[in-house]
Amino acid sequence: MKICYAVVFAALAGAGIGGLTVERLHAQAKPPAYYVAEIDVTNEDLYNKEWAPKADATIKAAGGIYLVRGTNIERIEGAAPKRLLITKWDNIDKLTAWRESEAYMRTLPILDKAVKSVRSYAVEGVN
Repeated sequence: MKICYAVVFAALAGAGIGGLTVERLHAQAKPPAYYVAEIDVTNEDLYNKEWAPKADATIKAAGGIYLVRGTNIERIEGAAPKRLLITKWDNIDKLTAWRESEAYMRTLPILDKAVKSVRSYAVEGVN
């Protein structure tokens, strides 16, 4: 009888471990996501001294990594933005969680005062 319980316990433990492994593999299968923002700044002091450090802290705390933060943009086709920002995220869910976070939302009133326009979008990369 004890062997029967051991076999049942081993089967349940194996199923649990297998389920966790599959869950982890599915999470790893999501492609990375990129946040791209084209920014036209009108108040450099407000943007650089107040908004950027606060937004930077929210990005780093949420797991984002800067790939591009620049104003030296060479136009190839079409109009080039005045400032470009690209961050990389583990997946689109993490990017969305950052964009919708209370911490990031608190920075937006400062951004509204510092810029003329922001055009931003998210795109999934490839694994």
